[in-house]
Amino acid sequence: MPAGSRPATHGTTGRQLILVTGAGRSGTSTVAGTLHHLGFHVPEPVMKGNKSNPRGFFESWWPVRFHQRIMTNAVIEQTDGRPVAAELMRGAVDDDVRAELVSWLSGVAEVSDRVVVKDPRAFWVSWLWVDAAAEAGLDIGFLTMLRHPTEVLGSRQTYYAGYRPHMDRWAFAVWNLCSWINANLLTEQLTRAQRRTFVLYVDLLENWRTAMGQVASDLSVTFDDDLDPGHPHEVDDFIDAGLRRHDVNWGDWDMPADLVDIAEATWAALVRLGELGGHDDAVESELDAVRERYATLYGVSAAISQDTATARVAQARIQIEKELRAELEAEYARTAPAVEVKPAATPEPRRARPVQRVSPAARVKAVVTRVLDRYPALRRTRERLRR
Repeated sequence: MPAGSRPATHGTTGRQLILVTGAGRSGTSTVAGTLHHLGFHVPEPVMKGNKSNPRGFFESWWPVRFHQRIMTNAVIEQTDGRPVAAELMRGAVDDDVRAELVSWLSGVAEVSDRVVVKDPRAFWVSWLWVDAAAEAGLDIGFLTMLRHPTEVLGSRQTYYAGYRPHMDRWAFAVWNLCSWINANLLTEQLTRAQRRTFVLYVDLLENWRTAMGQVASDLSVTFDDDLDPGHPHEVDDFIDAGLRRHDVNWGDWDMPADLVDIAEATWAALVRLGELGGHDDAVESELDAVRERYATLYGVSAAISQDTATARVAQARIQIEKELRAELEAEYARTAPAVEVKPAATPEPRRARPVQRVSPAARVKAVVTRVLDRYPALRRTRERLRR
């Protein structure tokens, strides 16, 4: 469609829902907080701030847990780099899941006519949010935050690397770069038919009034403030440019050249799309080509690493078997009847004693459950093998 034009929506109700998306560590919390200070309601309860996000996440707990349940059933992660991950998520959504989201959104709409929901996981099921919002009587618009991939890599290395102790710095960076590419390409593809806007993190930090003016125009929403720079606003104190602690520099990462080219092409196209009001036929065609390049590269890489993947599965099985054997032996030692030797001269009549019997299958199942609870990675491996 021509630059800046808006696609048809389900209608105009006057009740506005902004769904904040974007790759994690791209400024989604900052823009959600800005929207909150401009009059949009953030459904409670919300996540509390921490060292990685001292100003707060402005992230409602209900959508987080909702998305996490779907992701668990689909066996994907928030930072999943597989091009097929979105289809796996679609397959994990049924009528009950849809009804659950509609019910929650309907309740939120009774609290406020202007709502902001922020969760970087939401892009996996953006189509679900479109349908549910329409049924709940809300006009939905998508706000995607954009931050250069090297800045995102630096931020994730600082705050999240400790959660992946089995990965070295280079592998962690490659994995996160794939996640950034996949998340942004899928977000753009899945929201193409919707009202949307793309906001650069650096633009929000440098001049939030101009950035939010773009949001108001692209999404046809209204704020409590006219965004006139002639008067102070609480957002002036909320936004801290000092939170941008990472530089745009590929030299720090030594990434594969093909992956860097795809990341830069994705970044450049999305920036242009943001400048053009969220839609443009030529740019969207470019992004289709980039998405195909990434899918091809990912497929080739997966084929090359097949032996490594097979070996890891085998190692996981061996680990599970060791754990099961140890648990079963301990269980047998705990429950096996003791052998009592009595003098032959004074035998006593046997007396029936009540015994609570547990079937071997039930014991094995209980042990397997304990082992998988202890090692979540083994549980994920088991689920993927089943699929």
